[in-house]
Amino acid sequence: MKTLSNIRFGAVAKALIALCLTSAFAFGANSAAREANVRGFEALVQNNTQEAIKEFTQAINLDPNFANAYNNRGIAYDILGDESKAIADWTQAIKIDPEYVSVYVGRGFHHYNSGDISKAIAYYDRAIKIDPKRKQAYDNRGIAYDKLGDYKKAIEDYTQAIKLDPEDATVYNNRGNAYRKLGDIDKANADFEQAKKIIESRPPAPTGYWGD
Repeated sequence: MKTLSNIRFGAVAKALIALCLTSAFAFGANSAAREANVRGFEALVQNNTQEAIKEFTQAINLDPNFANAYNNRGIAYDILGDESKAIADWTQAIKIDPEYVSVYVGRGFHHYNSGDISKAIAYYDRAIKIDPKRKQAYDNRGIAYDKLGDYKKAIEDYTQAIKLDPEDATVYNNRGNAYRKLGDIDKANADFEQAKKIIESRPPAPTGYWGD
C-alpha cells in the first residue's frame, strides 16, 4: 500500500497540515492542552513530526476528550506513513465527536492517496452530509471522481466548490482539466483563464514558510 513515509515535505504533507490547521487553535479543551496542541502544529509546519506527535500526545494526556489533538496526531502519524496509528487516532476523534468534519475530510484524503478511491469518496460524502458548505470536501471528492474517470460528477463537485469559494484558482484549474477531458475546450479554456486571473491578482506569497 502506498504510504507517505518516503515523501519529502511536499504537497501531500502540506495538504495534511492544512487539515491540521483547521483544529490547531480549537477551543473546548483546557488551556494547557490547547497550548500543547498549538506547539504540536508549530512543530509539524517545521517538519519536526516526531516532536509534533510528542506535543499532541501531551495535549491528549492533559485532556483525553480532546478530539482535535487526536485528529492532529493522526495527521502526524499519516505523514510518517504509520497508517494503523493514524486510523486509530482518527477513529478515536470521531468517537469523541461524531460530527467532526475535518476528520472525515482527512480520512478521505488518506484513502485517496492510498489508492482506495471509493472509500475516499465515502468519507467525503459523510463530510458533506455533516457540513454541506465544506468546500474542500467537494473539491477533494471531485478529484476522486476525476480519478475514476467520472468527469461529469467531478465537474458538479468542482462547481459547488467554486460557488462556496469563487477565489480558489486550483478548483477552476481542476474543473478546466475535467472539461478538457470531456472535450469541452471552450469551457476548459475559460476556467484556465479564470484561474490565471485569480493568481495574477494575488500579492506575492511569503517564502520559506513551509520549508524546502
